[in-house]
Amino acid sequence: MKQAKGIRISQCMIVKNEEKNIERALSWGKGIVAEQIVVDTGSEDRTVEIAESLGARVYHFPWIDDFAAAKNFAISKANYEWIAFLDADEYFLEEEGKKLLPLLAQIKDSHYDGVITGWINLNDDGTVLSRDAQMRLFKNHPKLRYHGRIHEHLSMEGGMVHALDAVKELSIFHTGYGESGVKEKRESKRNYHLIKAELKSHPEDYRMWGYLGNEYESFQEWEKAEEAYQRAVSLMPGESRGVYDVTTSQVYYRLLELLLTHTPMDEQRMLAVYREAAEGWPEEGDYDYLLGSYYAAHGSYREGEAYLLQALNKLEKHGASLKSGLLLADVSEAYESLAVCCCHNGKLQECVHICTALLKENPYREKTLWALVSAFRDDMGRANKGRDGALEVAAFLGKSFYQLREFKDKLFILKAAKAAGYEELAQVMASLLTPEELSCAKSSHKELFSGGNGKLRLVMFYSGVESFNFFTDQLLKEFERQGHQVFIYDLLEPSEDSPHSRKNFQRFTAEKVDGVVCFDGFGTREEWLIELWNRHQAMVADVLMDPPFRFHPALERHPEHYHMFCCDLEHVEYVKKYFPQMTPFVSFMPHVGVIPEANTPVIPYQERKYDILFCGTYYRPQDKLLETKGLFPGDDEIYGVYETAYENMIRNTDLTIEQAVLTALNQLDLETTKDSLKVLLNRSVHMDWAIRMHEREKVVTVLAQSGLSLHLLGRGWENHPVSGYPNVHRIDDRIPYGDTLSYMANAKLNLNVMPWFKAGTHDRIFNTLLQHSLPLTDPSLWITETFVDGEDIALYDLKHLDQLPHIARSLLADHAQAESMIQKGYDKVLKHFTWGHCAQWILEKIRKG
Repeated sequence: MKQAKGIRISQCMIVKNEEKNIERALSWGKGIVAEQIVVDTGSEDRTVEIAESLGARVYHFPWIDDFAAAKNFAISKANYEWIAFLDADEYFLEEEGKKLLPLLAQIKDSHYDGVITGWINLNDDGTVLSRDAQMRLFKNHPKLRYHGRIHEHLSMEGGMVHALDAVKELSIFHTGYGESGVKEKRESKRNYHLIKAELKSHPEDYRMWGYLGNEYESFQEWEKAEEAYQRAVSLMPGESRGVYDVTTSQVYYRLLELLLTHTPMDEQRMLAVYREAAEGWPEEGDYDYLLGSYYAAHGSYREGEAYLLQALNKLEKHGASLKSGLLLADVSEAYESLAVCCCHNGKLQECVHICTALLKENPYREKTLWALVSAFRDDMGRANKGRDGALEVAAFLGKSFYQLREFKDKLFILKAAKAAGYEELAQVMASLLTPEELSCAKSSHKELFSGGNGKLRLVMFYSGVESFNFFTDQLLKEFERQGHQVFIYDLLEPSEDSPHSRKNFQRFTAEKVDGVVCFDGFGTREEWLIELWNRHQAMVADVLMDPPFRFHPALERHPEHYHMFCCDLEHVEYVKKYFPQMTPFVSFMPHVGVIPEANTPVIPYQERKYDILFCGTYYRPQDKLLETKGLFPGDDEIYGVYETAYENMIRNTDLTIEQAVLTALNQLDLETTKDSLKVLLNRSVHMDWAIRMHEREKVVTVLAQSGLSLHLLGRGWENHPVSGYPNVHRIDDRIPYGDTLSYMANAKLNLNVMPWFKAGTHDRIFNTLLQHSLPLTDPSLWITETFVDGEDIALYDLKHLDQLPHIARSLLADHAQAESMIQKGYDKVLKHFTWGHCAQWILEKIRKG
């Protein structure tokens, strides 16, 4: 290319081990720049060889942990008026590189020292990750140099840097922020060490604190990242407000994003950070985009619509030069989320307008078509047009975006109609399929033609309760085995690249959800989740593993289509008594057990490692009871009720929590309203723990004092009174739930204590039998009606614990009798009480709705 008169560019870069990038980095400048200068800082690959073969002048600079020093050395070797300083993983497209010389010729005699261009970060697959702006084109002025050993920046000695905004005209493409590049930087921790060194010298440098937060984020150390960002914010000088760059406006962006995605949700705090950021940088659209996306994902569609509109208006009004980089990269996704919000908010015309524009750009956006079809569904439903309306919609779609002669397009619309619950449109699209296409569709997409008893789209949850996560995985296997589509959302909100992330949850729930399955209400407690399931008209199956008095809020406020399963018959009666509106929506479901993997060998009874094993937790009973005082500080009378109820349950092991509390109120001559009684019962959780621990303590003590060998697996047993006995052994205190099954299989007897289930079950019983071991348990009404003592289960009585050692010794001595009981119990549980049965009980409720 002929050089513009008087304009010459020196292309400079510093490199180390860039053989995969160096050829592209030098190629874009051929015929554009007057010289190419490569400063190598210690490459051990073919970087230098390739650069020299391409005609670059290569210099060597010993690495001294200082990026600015290396870059300024490169500039010192430049001979011409302008510098183009791009990294090895950055480049201009050919057509944009040709614009450089004419642009510089236009500003030759101006006051500009540099040119700001767009900066587009690409994923490994070439898609746009984010957009920003950088000044990489600047004059070769002796006072214009880089400063800072890490995250170096250009500054003019004794003055300001004046730059031309050419973001709309030029963009640099950057590949270093893809997953592979980020992983490489994260593992090397190079930047982290340099930032820490810089902060040691300059502890009040707010820029470095912001960069340190970025590093901690890359390590997924969220608390440290938040602390670093907060430190950067606190040190940021007032004059930095309104400056749009990575060290100011973007620090607030990263802090806000962190609060929204990786910390326990605190809406007031989140909004406080947003307001402070929006006041300081009123033209930044990314703050609004973050909040709008968050609210839309969590079902707060009015708020989502408001913030998304603000974000898009700011982008249109103020542009994206050094601002709104994330929004610019995701602008189609932003409009798509806005369309979803408008649809849910009843603004159907706005939704249709947005979706139409998006589908003209790309007709195969699933979420966009879902929103459009949903809007048409509501509109035609209001007009009561039925099939005629569906025919109108199909005609519109065929005229505007799709070829209704094409199988792919008909199937795409059919799937969207099914996901949106627009059955009339689904029927119309199915009728347009040829016999061959219908056969193919039914073969590859059975769920589209399955009707009421077909395949379902289900949501389950991971939570902070490890055993519940294990139960969720068991149901997942059963549901997927039957062909249902299941998404598991991690309520602890893992990183964006997790398959269980909030972003993936949002994508899944953008389409129809048929059912929701949770344990102890995890997944229905938050208002936004309740609203989400209501919008989907999804059936929620809530499996309580603990007594219902703990879950009064769920009994008062839950999704419209909701069914609660209790593992105790008396728990069911409790719900019906105190929450009569729930009577049709609560039923009994026993616990179940895990079938061992195929070909898992059964350890012969006499060869097992443990005579008696107990898997469970222990706390001092009185410590648990005393925790009740914290619920009613200063109210000794209330504590007296719980203390008396606790003593009642010790004296009479047949009492339930409710019966013990009612008896205590009568003994203390206290009157209470039904609402006050419900509060007392709801807050009896610590007393519940206390009585459990009391009975566990008694049972273990009796066995220990008898001299029987006893192994304890779980937390807290070092605090038990018999922990020092030579025949009492602790295995471990942090065994994952699933791993305990192998311990059960290696025990002759598995001990169970369950005083809080008077007419119910415990999963230990079923897991024990399915692992070919024998449960030794106190009875319940349901157990005695389902099992036979001495035939398929071994029972002891909490009122007659003196007989427990004799029962245990007999079973340990009579191998044949024990193995016969195990086989009969195994057969019964395998036939009636596995996770496969549990899945069927739940699916029956979901299908009935």
